[in-house]
Amino acid sequence: MCLFVLNVRPDTERGKFPEMFFCKKVLALMCVFSLLCGCLLPVHAEDVTDPSEEFTTEETTDPTDPTDETTQATETTASTEPEVTTSPTETTEDTQPEETEPDESSSTPTKVKTVNGFPLYNQLDYPNKRFGSGTVATSGCGITSLAMVATYLTGHTYLPDELAGYFGGYGENNVQRVEYGAKQLQLPIKKADNIRQIFAAMKEGNIAILLMSHLSIFTETQHFIVLNGMTDDGKYLVADSYAPNYEKWDLKRGFEEGFDEDDLLLGYNGGWIFDVSAMPEEPFIYTEEKPDCEPRYPDVELTWDEQQLMAKIIWLEARGESKEGQQAIAEIILNRLVSGKFGNTIHDVIYGEGQFRTTPFLKDADAWQAQYDAIDDALTGPNILPMNVYYFATYPENGRIWGKIGGHIFCYG
Repeated sequence: MCLFVLNVRPDTERGKFPEMFFCKKVLALMCVFSLLCGCLLPVHAEDVTDPSEEFTTEETTDPTDPTDETTQATETTASTEPEVTTSPTETTEDTQPEETEPDESSSTPTKVKTVNGFPLYNQLDYPNKRFGSGTVATSGCGITSLAMVATYLTGHTYLPDELAGYFGGYGENNVQRVEYGAKQLQLPIKKADNIRQIFAAMKEGNIAILLMSHLSIFTETQHFIVLNGMTDDGKYLVADSYAPNYEKWDLKRGFEEGFDEDDLLLGYNGGWIFDVSAMPEEPFIYTEEKPDCEPRYPDVELTWDEQQLMAKIIWLEARGESKEGQQAIAEIILNRLVSGKFGNTIHDVIYGEGQFRTTPFLKDADAWQAQYDAIDDALTGPNILPMNVYYFATYPENGRIWGKIGGHIFCYG
């Protein structure tokens, strides 16, 4: 509480300074009134604005087109790019996202946007295409970068979801998938010994894919980017598959004018050089065609939960095996299901007593696209095992051996 003391002069002085006394009296009344108002009108916490709130920014999850304002972009088709409202999801111990079935039948962008003559894809345009242990949107910066490079070098349109379908089931990490995919596409790829080698190659007119770590300016985890050219003043042009990066204040100028070598040195974690001069006049075009065959299990319709359960058990039992080895495990499960001898549901088959020794670890399994591909291949064919092959192990389950794939021996029932 504030106390106001009024010093009233004697009458003799009052006579000398009547105006001053009148002013003091008015001032005293005003102070008392202010004091009473302060006591009667409480101040609520929500009425007080924290100054820091005026300067906070909200990061949007709706990535805008990174090339509309910053670069001159050309489109090779007239289709409309869909609005993207998702971004890679971070999970915490407190909040776990609900797992839903990816709708791979949904339409995805088919146009190719080019910036300064180089294709630019946005990985967030493919939230429903499985890739690795996630989707192209959440885990596909590497395969999207490879799609940009492949489209540029060959002149053939390779979309990110297309390459994810081709190569997502190979390798145990995205580095291996990028390297494997580049070799299958017959691109002139060479792993760089260091970033100085990449800088030298860029000055010779080549392009490169870089893997950046959490120490870089481009990401807080790991992220692939493409170096696709140089400016007249020696800066490096970057194509980034993660569209929101183009709107970040500390990156926007670099995307417009080029990045310095110091920008790329920070957080560099590996790179691959593509020799433009080594491309043939008629580049190899990669395609995959599955032979026509009748599905072996036409009456089997798996729910999303059943697909997840199968994928996890295949991951636990055979994630280090070849594509054929993983498909064979999927066929074992389906053979048991249709036989009726091991249960009438996928859950019963997998959790049957003594059937799969890895079931106690299912909650920790992290299935990849390779395991889902194995299920799809088993359902659609061509198939590997006869329908009466029910068992597998690293040693003969019985004397009725069908054969061996990788580290597993398969036996008839």
